[in-house]
Amino acid sequence: MIKTFRQNWLENFYHKGKHKRVPSQLKRQLNYKLDILNSASILKDLESPPGNHLHPMYGDREGEYAISVNGPWRLCFRFEDGDIYDVELVQYH
Repeated sequence: MIKTFRQNWLENFYHKGKHKRVPSQLKRQLNYKLDILNSASILKDLESPPGNHLHPMYGDREGEYAISVNGPWRLCFRFEDGDIYDVELVQYH
């Protein structure tokens, strides 16, 4: 279950389904991926669907994980004791 968000606007999007900072072409897929995060009880749950591309982060983000949303967009988060913390939408590249 998602416990915290790193970005307030992303939390607003999650609860309301819209926010001006979320690109329109990303809204449907982002909602779907946030629902997947919220329903995960173990990290392995996030390996499916394969399009998630679950992977650990390195360097200054060690201890965090990421899943793909669409193209260069990723959801980064920490997974602890069956819950998800500090969810953040980032664009790589």
